[in-house]
Amino acid sequence: MTTEKNFKPEDSLKLINGIIHSAKNKLADDGFFLIFWGWLIIVCAMTQYFSVKFNFEWGSLVWAILPPLGGIFSWIYGAKQDKKKKVKTYVDTYIAYVWGGFLFAMILTLVFGYAHGLKATYFFLMLLYGVATFVTGGILNFKPLIFGSLFSFALAALSVFLGDLDQFLCISAALLLSYVIPGHMLRSKFKSQENV
Repeated sequence: MTTEKNFKPEDSLKLINGIIHSAKNKLADDGFFLIFWGWLIIVCAMTQYFSVKFNFEWGSLVWAILPPLGGIFSWIYGAKQDKKKKVKTYVDTYIAYVWGGFLFAMILTLVFGYAHGLKATYFFLMLLYGVATFVTGGILNFKPLIFGSLFSFALAALSVFLGDLDQFLCISAALLLSYVIPGHMLRSKFKSQENV
């Protein structure tokens, strides 16, 4: 048994690396949320895009139906995942705060952003997607999330020069590049670590 006297600096590094590795595995498992929400919002945005383009007046209902159902599903899935969790690390806590802050900011943007128009709302949403994935990628040292966030920032800037209808295409591309693709890469990394 290791006591405080013979706990060497190398042992501290191993412990820290173990904690970071376990947090990466946890988020990789949660990479599910990046993939799930990325595709869900892409489906909503593209449904809205085609409904406006082809004058289908009920297309916007997808926003009232899918995200709330997604929220319920995410809550149930998250509760099941929490039951499986044995230890909560500082990295888990940091990531929870990042995404909690993202959620509050996104809700405020959705509630009050439309007073400034669709372009302003989607601009800020893409910035928020970028900030959340940039910080998470930095915490985990996972470059695809960081690069994905940069695409989200670039698409937010591009969206300013596009019309309202093109906002749906822009936000879909931002989600594909900052959530879906990095989410799949994270999940793949997790599965390969699981098989080692």
